Amino acid sequence: MSQEITILHIIRLNLSKKSFQDFDVPSRLESVFDPHISQIYITLFQEGLKPIRWGSTKNSAKETIIRIIQKLKEHKRFNYFSVQDPLSCRIMFEMVTEQKEVLLEQITTNFFTPYRFEPGITGLLIELDSKKYYIMPNDVIEHSIMSLRQMLNYVSKRLGISKQTESISERIKILQQLSIQYSLIKSTSYITYKDIVLPLFRGQPIPKFNQKVLYESTIKSLDWLIQNMNDNGSFLYFYDPSKDSVVDFEHPNMKDPLYYNILRHSGGTISLLRGYEITGDKRYLINAKKSLDFFCTTLKHHQYKRKKAIYPFFNNKSKLGGVGIGLVALMHYYKHTWSEEYRDVMDGMVRHILSRVDKNGEMIGYYIHPKYNSGKALIKPSDDVKNELFSFYYPGEALLGLVLYLKFIKNIDEKLKQDILEKSKNALDFLVDIRPTKYKHMFATLPSDAWLMQAIEEWVDIEGFDKNSYINFVYQDADTMINQMYTEKNSPYPDYVGGFFYYYGDHVYQDASRCEGLIAAYHLARKLDNEKKAVYYMAHMMKSAHGLMLTRHTPESTYAFKYPQKCVNSFRFKLTRSWVRVDSVQHTACFFSRMYTELKNLEINNQK
Repeated sequence: MSQEITILHIIRLNLSKKSFQDFDVPSRLESVFDPHISQIYITLFQEGLKPIRWGSTKNSAKETIIRIIQKLKEHKRFNYFSVQDPLSCRIMFEMVTEQKEVLLEQITTNFFTPYRFEPGITGLLIELDSKKYYIMPNDVIEHSIMSLRQMLNYVSKRLGISKQTESISERIKILQQLSIQYSLIKSTSYITYKDIVLPLFRGQPIPKFNQKVLYESTIKSLDWLIQNMNDNGSFLYFYDPSKDSVVDFEHPNMKDPLYYNILRHSGGTISLLRGYEITGDKRYLINAKKSLDFFCTTLKHHQYKRKKAIYPFFNNKSKLGGVGIGLVALMHYYKHTWSEEYRDVMDGMVRHILSRVDKNGEMIGYYIHPKYNSGKALIKPSDDVKNELFSFYYPGEALLGLVLYLKFIKNIDEKLKQDILEKSKNALDFLVDIRPTKYKHMFATLPSDAWLMQAIEEWVDIEGFDKNSYINFVYQDADTMINQMYTEKNSPYPDYVGGFFYYYGDHVYQDASRCEGLIAAYHLARKLDNEKKAVYYMAHMMKSAHGLMLTRHTPESTYAFKYPQKCVNSFRFKLTRSWVRVDSVQHTACFFSRMYTELKNLEINNQK
């Protein structure tokens, strides 16, 4: 590392001085430099400014670096950068180390072959009409790229093709028709951070991981949620630091581009209350209440057994998951305050959930959907409608809300209690025994029912609900998740470890929501004295926690963004996809908080 520190110090010195300061290139760098392929780029980053960059290849590394420094100093925006100040201006050094010619149709993202495009590990060299266009591996960070399709769309922009059509598919077709020579390239790269130099892997510095970091990253991500709360109690829903945009990528054409989702809102509330659990800091409790009050502005009601049933109505929809996660959030608040302020709301939400369980135990995913029944209540939807509105997540969310209500609410009406027990048992039986057959076509190779796993973790505490079929469902989903996990034994890249795949060869899914299912399985195993399973689950959760830490936006990792402070301490979608959504923060913070609590408990028990 000392040689990399030396070269970046030399670069900064020569960028800072008017007169050229002679230097020797470190021997290791000069020895690996190949004038046939070793394109070198030097990039300057500074908050509030668009980066400036220059690349070149000369006969030697020294000659190349001198040339790049000269060109950077000639850049029209160079004087905007405080190159002499390492606290303000960060400098990145990249050099191509491998180059492999490839046909476009040979490039894959689904199999581990020599022609795999792996975002952040491989880049592209495009040769067209005697011109070379380098897309360096690290470019995916600045431009938030995580797939070959996105990379080719970026290529179309570099070549001016994007001006011809807005369709990405059409842009790719045009690329396929051009006489382009493609090469996959790899590089070595380093970046300054204050007065140190950090090696980059997949365009990111490698973060530390230990119990202290786990705690700090959890708390700071929750602080990020609070800092980005709106005055009305809602959260910042989406932020793309690569574009400095809050327009959600999934809903760019809505009348209101600032899309919001009430389920993920309640998830944010839960995460704040998890923060209160591990810190006792009342800021989290106060802001959780603020977010609950926003949730309550969405509520409407109907009648169930001649009593008020309450449901959230948002974006012209009423989802079972919306009332389910909302009830979970309210119950977490109730556990910490024992306040009866929201009692009527919680009672009404329970009645609404019960009204959505049909005679067969199936929980109907929507009460209102604008595309069905003219936007009126769906009382007895047909099997076709149920199939079209199927959700893996909503029933588990609702059942988790019901069981927390049953476990913690005081003085529950006896008839309501019996209704909860009867309908919850029917619903669980349907989900565990009937759903796998009725909706077999909906099941993927990688389970996604973490909410139901969390619900069953709680339901086994209720008399008559410790059925083997429920318990086995949780264990089987957890075991399947682990079977579909990249580990040290099967991972081609170290930052894949702990993440999931549907099919081996998929780009990794570092997925905190599934990890919440794993930790539910872990706690279930501990409850049932199945220590072997508990140890097995903990070992794999540690891998996942480590992997998720690689998705954290840190001061060190956010060099490529114009306003890095806006996303520091949040968690992004994927390893190279920089988008932040409230649930990417919420799920990770909830998983990390439970992990931290359990690690502390294990530490205390070991000391005893």
